[in-house]
Amino acid sequence: MKCTLADVAKWTGGRIERGDPLADVADVTVDSRALISPNTLFVALQGPRFDGHHFVDQAFEKGATAALIHRGTGSEYAGEGALVIVDDTLEALQKLAASWRARFSIPFVGITGSNGKTIVKDMLASIVGRHHTVFRSPGSYNSQVGVPLSLLGLSDEHQVAIIEAGISQTGEMESLERMIRPTVGIVTNIGLAHAAGLNDEETTAFEKKKLFRRTEGPVVVPADEPLLARDCFDAQRLPVAFGDDESSEAEVFVEELHSREGGHDFRLRWSSERTVDVRLNVPGRHNVTNAAMAAAMAAHLGCTDEAIAQGLAAYSLRQMRLEMHTTGADITLINDAYNADPTSVRSALATLDNYAGDQRRIAILGDMLDLGGRSERAHRDVGRHLARLGVDRLFCIGELARHIGDGAAEAGMDPEAIDTVDDFDALNRRLDRELQAGDVVLFKASRAVGLDRAARRLIESVAPTRLYIDLNAIADNFHSLRRHLGDDVDVMAVVKSFGYGNDATRISQTLVQQGVDALAVAFPDEAIPLRRRGLTVPILVTNARAAEADKLVKYDLEALVYTASVARALAHHARKRNRQVGIHLAIDTGMRRAGLRPEQAVDFAVELTDTFPNLHITGLMTHFAVADMPAHDDFTRRQIARLEDVARALAEEGIEPRCIHAANTAAAWRFPEAHFDMVRVGLGLYGLHPSPAVGEEAGEPVRPALRFTTRVLHIHDVDKGESVGYGRTWRAPRCRRLATLAAGYNDGFPYFLSNRGQVLINGRRCPVVGSVCMDVTVVDITDAGDVCVGDEAVLFGQQGDSSIHVDEWARTGNTINYELLCNISPRVRRIFLK
Repeated sequence: MKCTLADVAKWTGGRIERGDPLADVADVTVDSRALISPNTLFVALQGPRFDGHHFVDQAFEKGATAALIHRGTGSEYAGEGALVIVDDTLEALQKLAASWRARFSIPFVGITGSNGKTIVKDMLASIVGRHHTVFRSPGSYNSQVGVPLSLLGLSDEHQVAIIEAGISQTGEMESLERMIRPTVGIVTNIGLAHAAGLNDEETTAFEKKKLFRRTEGPVVVPADEPLLARDCFDAQRLPVAFGDDESSEAEVFVEELHSREGGHDFRLRWSSERTVDVRLNVPGRHNVTNAAMAAAMAAHLGCTDEAIAQGLAAYSLRQMRLEMHTTGADITLINDAYNADPTSVRSALATLDNYAGDQRRIAILGDMLDLGGRSERAHRDVGRHLARLGVDRLFCIGELARHIGDGAAEAGMDPEAIDTVDDFDALNRRLDRELQAGDVVLFKASRAVGLDRAARRLIESVAPTRLYIDLNAIADNFHSLRRHLGDDVDVMAVVKSFGYGNDATRISQTLVQQGVDALAVAFPDEAIPLRRRGLTVPILVTNARAAEADKLVKYDLEALVYTASVARALAHHARKRNRQVGIHLAIDTGMRRAGLRPEQAVDFAVELTDTFPNLHITGLMTHFAVADMPAHDDFTRRQIARLEDVARALAEEGIEPRCIHAANTAAAWRFPEAHFDMVRVGLGLYGLHPSPAVGEEAGEPVRPALRFTTRVLHIHDVDKGESVGYGRTWRAPRCRRLATLAAGYNDGFPYFLSNRGQVLINGRRCPVVGSVCMDVTVVDITDAGDVCVGDEAVLFGQQGDSSIHVDEWARTGNTINYELLCNISPRVRRIFLK
């Protein structure tokens, strides 16, 4: 955006407390933790667990030009930035966005629905981008905060805007409608997502339709949804249907559907007899409907049949995912080379900055295509932006990308740190020569540039057995839990044991970005990398030893304490460093593993407080033994009562810890009375439950965040009667085709799956035959279709429309899903999707 501080004050109804009214404002942020570019307005939002007013000075220190505040007079902020005071900063942010949007007379496509909004948005952008310069909401920016931040990214060169609108409570859509003012729209479906806030499907439909109360153009809807029928929808409708039922009121039909591995082929027919043959390269029948809706809107916007076919063929679910890999040489690769426009490049650079911490940042950027006459300027702007972010090394590939280098140099980046290469061979030679352990490398370009090939060359050095970790799913699961808990309960994310085998650092960074209140680890050495990556939230160490007290104090860690020896050691090192140390008292209410007995707690706490003034009792906690087992709920309630008794007794002695926490994942879902001030959740963040009972009682939907895969190493045939593997435990009942997979029990594919487990290849279940070996496993692929060496095999997770759940493993091996996740070997490469 381009405006002045005076514009900001006018549009928000605020007053300029200090600063030059003519000062430029070119960007808006609500996050003081990110690097902030010049001429940025920091908006100090306030919520039930956070207050941006505490971070105004931090935003000024990082370069913000001005801040929008609704509390105080401004004198309490020491920074030199300008201040605009309003009645409510969230309302002001939304007014600012509405005023900025009002400057544009281009088509605005508003997309809402219970599911599929982001997919339809990206499909539509893939089509419309062949004719026009498209602005679309980044990621899933569809909330009360996300929508205004999206709209403020609009600029004069955009010809079509595609904006998501998501709600979780009644009454929220009105404010989104005032900002977006869609000229046309899409409702993907009506379901029970966010059921807690919207109650039922009728309410959901009623609220969603409010987005289109002033829309003059058509709204694409599913023809088979009665809640969106003509008689209950004020806006002009454009219904889409499966089949060729002539009695249907639909204007667009999906016909001649043929499903294949990895996608679908079908024909779209309009009531006007216009037809388009589509090859969609994503699985799932629901995505056919998503594609039809996107095509219906694209046709209304004037897109050609060729653009519809090409746009949908080019669309890939992978293009929505930024992937992070770590090679054996400890180089982190961020592969986002599937599409590029100025908005997505800035987002990718922000990811590079967030995840690099103190490591060297390297950006490898290629051409951004289809930008028309604004291309050179857009590339130069990206260069200036990355220079301000402090990227350490820049490689540009492509004629247009040269302008990125020019812009970076103009903004002050050392020319010696900028290289322009002519081809991928030259790029690969430079990377071989320059990359070193610890580097974080971003690949970003439009897909047609082919930069993903250079990324793949490095990525393929990653071992064939991989654990894919969906950071978006983890974020969504965290917010599902938040909604279940309500506004008054904090969340401590338990990231011990390498984040349950999933890399604690990136999981923690993601959760901190989403607003988690605290982290917990087992030992200090697990917390130190988190501090070194710049995470400042409280971190609780649950296994605090006297011998490691210096680490706890040095890295500002909180300790779980129940012995005098640990307390003395902490106090000693706290005195040496002149610091206060927060401790949490562990109460053994029935687990009988560690902690103070309830009758010991008060005397211990009083003596500790009197003896060690530099130790502060920050928390009081216990651990439940059977919160996931309904048959033992009375025992869990007795544990809760014992902790409450201790808390009351401490309060009588004047000792009132800042937070009381007891609930693990199971109790967070099943025992509201155990929520206290904070819950500790680990497994639940990955979309898993400790027991079926917890899953049945979970008040909000969660989705699995993990996918464990390997590759086919070898294919061979065996005759009837031939045996396979150690111990000859399996004999072929007839001639069979077998595949040897590059995963064994050393990777975390458990031995107990010998002759009992299954994997997915081509979306079909293939049984394990013979004993699981240390490094390989053999499976029967006779019925799996055409399988080749190098094909993917899913050990657990989704492949196409089929899935294997890690809980299947647990049942087969009579164990728990926790153990199976923690047993996934360090040699299995973790690949993060975002």
